[in-house]
Amino acid sequence: MNLNSIWFSLGPLIGFNIILLITVFIFRRIYREKGREADVENRSASPLLNKWMREYWYWLTDPFVRFFIRFKFSPNMLTFMGVLISMISGSFFWAGRFGLGGWFLIFAATFDMFDGRVARMTHGETKSGAYFDAVMDRASEGAVFLGLALHYRNQFALWIVFLALMGSFMVSYSRAKGEASGAAYRGGFMQRPERVVYLGVGAIFAPVFACVLNAIWFHQTSFIPVADNLYLFPLSFVALMTWVTSFGRIRTVMKMLDQSSQ
Repeated sequence: MNLNSIWFSLGPLIGFNIILLITVFIFRRIYREKGREADVENRSASPLLNKWMREYWYWLTDPFVRFFIRFKFSPNMLTFMGVLISMISGSFFWAGRFGLGGWFLIFAATFDMFDGRVARMTHGETKSGAYFDAVMDRASEGAVFLGLALHYRNQFALWIVFLALMGSFMVSYSRAKGEASGAAYRGGFMQRPERVVYLGVGAIFAPVFACVLNAIWFHQTSFIPVADNLYLFPLSFVALMTWVTSFGRIRTVMKMLDQSSQ
């Protein structure tokens, strides 16, 4: 089995896109009559992940949520499964298999969504569960960035990975510390769902574009080095925007805390 094959990225991409096109068409027809998800309404939207897209993804994955409820999967069990899948994703990034790493990253993030929905639908929301989920989210992100750091360990791109890792953790911590200080603020562009989309989708498409560019321009024996360089574009964007988001949150939370103390 050739893990360098472009079909590890292109094959699932074609199949998944066909499914998305069909289901998007169906969802557009039922969206007006469908009730709104309270969890979607309570979350802030972004240019990349607006409320319509979130509603669609909730609707598409609802059968899986009901499956987990039917067979009594606990929210904490789903959270832990998401961490394990993130570790698999990180191992593929380490090996330079960006297509597989991207698909497993998105798969792991979907499990992270499952745990909260199962908890709400079974009235099993607990403070300990929310705490466990938040901590495991950092472990999941850390596993992916560790894989990327090991892959780029002998390149200048390692610093980009470190900046993206630091920025991602600062986005999450600035929110958590703000809430603990009495200033809850969840705004900002590069939140975790956005980071997953950019890093995951970028990883899936990097080998595809690399294969095309290699055939047209570079003519190397393998398209993997080209994919390595292409992936630096979404990775650098995540690194930049996480720092922008974290400083924006810090500034807003500090203003809120100053106003509350007056």
